[in-house]
Amino acid sequence: MKRTFVTSLLALTVLVLLGSNLAAARQSNQVQSKTKSAPAPSSPLAPLRRDFKNSFPIPAGEKLEYEVRFSRFPVYASVGIVTFENLGAVANPPAATQTTNGQKESEPLIKGLNVEYAPAPDDQLLHLRATAVSKGMLIAILGVDVRDRFETLVDMRDFSARLSFKETKEGKKHTIQSALFERTDQQVKYLTTDLNKPDAPPKAKSLARQDGMLSLLSAFYFVRLQKLKEGQMLSFPVSTDEEGYQFEILVGKREKLKTDCGQVKTVRLEPKLFGPGRLFTRQGEMTMWVSDDDKHVPLRLVAKSSAGTVTAKLLNFKKNCNIIEQEDEKTEKAPKGK
Repeated sequence: MKRTFVTSLLALTVLVLLGSNLAAARQSNQVQSKTKSAPAPSSPLAPLRRDFKNSFPIPAGEKLEYEVRFSRFPVYASVGIVTFENLGAVANPPAATQTTNGQKESEPLIKGLNVEYAPAPDDQLLHLRATAVSKGMLIAILGVDVRDRFETLVDMRDFSARLSFKETKEGKKHTIQSALFERTDQQVKYLTTDLNKPDAPPKAKSLARQDGMLSLLSAFYFVRLQKLKEGQMLSFPVSTDEEGYQFEILVGKREKLKTDCGQVKTVRLEPKLFGPGRLFTRQGEMTMWVSDDDKHVPLRLVAKSSAGTVTAKLLNFKKNCNIIEQEDEKTEKAPKGK
């Protein structure tokens, strides 16, 4: 189940834009039933905002598309597109559809879900989705065809994850994995199904749930909802791919980002996702720039490690207004014919 760093960041990008099944970056002998330990943060911890029901700044229907590029001399190429969508509040009870025999059945909250899940009558849930699709170098050179889908249901009372789902389609591989974030017994219950082996029983695994625990996808939005004060560290628990982590994101300075239509004010963030006990055990660094407003839209991300550099930039920032990368500027300034 090992994957390259490039593929992991495409399926994640992110993330935060943050990344998915990261087994290639992990140590196989780590204890999986406990949240992995990481160095204690040296910066003051930021108070976390968790109640957004009366002032949720991210509109339903928002769709963000990012181009992901990989560079390692002499290669510089586009490798995929990652899309994030806020699908809005979940209807409760779920809407019903008419079947061919005239019976009415509830529409599944998440297509392809391999566990039973029904919201309680008083649940207030938000539905988030992300997709990662490979293109260019990953397909033409490496032969890696990625079409992954991530979905999460979030409890709007504290923004904790209630249900997480991942469909992995990479070449011949096709699996689905669900995670139930159970509050009654404080467990995250994973169930993984290999769709290429219909007769094989699903793989089940549980680990301890921490209060307010997020999925990888909901962490992307949770960061955007915080008050970003320079010098403070955002710290919160995340569970992904049958593991638990403590994510730490340092809030940096206000900076300006170049675009075709002028400079844009941003906040620089530094997710601490590389090193022992973290999402990627290898050494590296990650930087993300988000808009300096109440929506904190991620505009650009750069992740560097010994494997190479991965960048992601928002494609649909504004109509006829693109974010300018340093490599883009070099291309524009290069003499014709060279």
